[in-house]
Amino acid sequence: MCLTIPGKIESIDSKGVATVISHRERAQIDLSLVFDVKPGDWILYATNRAVKAISEEDAKEIISLLEDKYNPVDVSRLSLKFKKIIYKVRSGDSNLTKDEIIYLFSLKGKNNLETLYAEANTLRKERIKDFVCIHGIIEFSNYCKNNCLYCGIRKDNQGIDRYRLGVEEIVEVAGNAVENEGYKLLVLQSGEDENYSDSELIQLVREIKKKMRVFIFLSVGERSVDFYKEAYESGATGALIRFEISNQKLYAKMRPGHKFDDRKRLIQELIKTGYYVATGSLFGLPGQTIGGIADDLIFMKSLKAPMLSAGPFLLAKNTPLSCHPRAGEAMTWGSNISDGFPIGSGMTRETLLELTLKYIAIARFLMPEIKIPVTTALETLDLEGRHLGLLAGANALMFNLTPEKYCKSYAIYDDKYREREKVWQKYGLFKGEESWEMIEQRLRVVPEMDRKLN
Repeated sequence: MCLTIPGKIESIDSKGVATVISHRERAQIDLSLVFDVKPGDWILYATNRAVKAISEEDAKEIISLLEDKYNPVDVSRLSLKFKKIIYKVRSGDSNLTKDEIIYLFSLKGKNNLETLYAEANTLRKERIKDFVCIHGIIEFSNYCKNNCLYCGIRKDNQGIDRYRLGVEEIVEVAGNAVENEGYKLLVLQSGEDENYSDSELIQLVREIKKKMRVFIFLSVGERSVDFYKEAYESGATGALIRFEISNQKLYAKMRPGHKFDDRKRLIQELIKTGYYVATGSLFGLPGQTIGGIADDLIFMKSLKAPMLSAGPFLLAKNTPLSCHPRAGEAMTWGSNISDGFPIGSGMTRETLLELTLKYIAIARFLMPEIKIPVTTALETLDLEGRHLGLLAGANALMFNLTPEKYCKSYAIYDDKYREREKVWQKYGLFKGEESWEMIEQRLRVVPEMDRKLN
């Protein structure tokens, strides 16, 4: 569930505590769970406990995933304004102004961008170290009652094969992920499918909690507060529900029949109920401005949610926005418009990738301790998306556990990336009580509560 850190044993004392040198630190590590190791051997460890012994080759592989490869920054080439923002963030002031956020989005050039990403990555390492969470997502239905203009599983899209998993099938998929692969946090996601009653979804949560120890996040859209309260009492720990767009007019245009205030109230109620809430925005939409994206980030910070879920707009076939161009000239980055410059219709994939990495880095500046997953949208934009996202300040990964025969049909956008790199699972998923203690600490979940719900 949580990425471990490789370290080389320097010495072992009489109490079985090893002095270990990793790529970041020298640490004292308890070896009570690992046997037959000696100085010079490599181990994986987490929260000062050894998890298992590994080969030097394996150790170097995971180190290469965590190490940045940025060139030394030429400080003399940074603008005074950029330097002041960096100093502000380094001093512990995360309250960036809208103007400062727009300025950071306007940065161009390799030196500026690598400085932005490296500063965000450094902040991540200072606040949360190399703690990288791995979540598993089960997309159990692609039916949806909504007609959001940007979404590939919108109600009126007749071009996809629809599917629904039964409760028993979902429980089976969850069981395989937890018992066989070591997942400890599962996201149960669907379109807003009214075929599943509130009571059926609550029963699903209860069945999973009864059969296995796992943290459950619900991602089922706008249902009643009463439903979410009962689901929480039945064992659901988290809720993933994006606010999408904080601009009310654009929200109403992109999500016909819906109001931003309703979404906002629901998210606030979920936080009040006690859910570990993951929320955030969609960016890169036609009609959006960089100022609007800055407003989204400022709104996100105001919610004080512990986890950010945000991603770029990617085209989906047979939707009202499917003809929105992604080719041609790169978008123009201006700086003299009070609300920021418009996104424009000529954004290339490269520019959208840059926008996404900037979004992650700026979010880390604004919310130093928030959990930021690398979304599949970033991985769809670039095969190195996971690595790039982590090096820009992200600290979580989400792998698709949906059965293969349904995967392609959950097409919220085209060419969705679905691969699970085994190296991440190899190092990030491990069993044992120590891994539960780690996630309980990070999610700030009371252990007694979780045990009571099982």
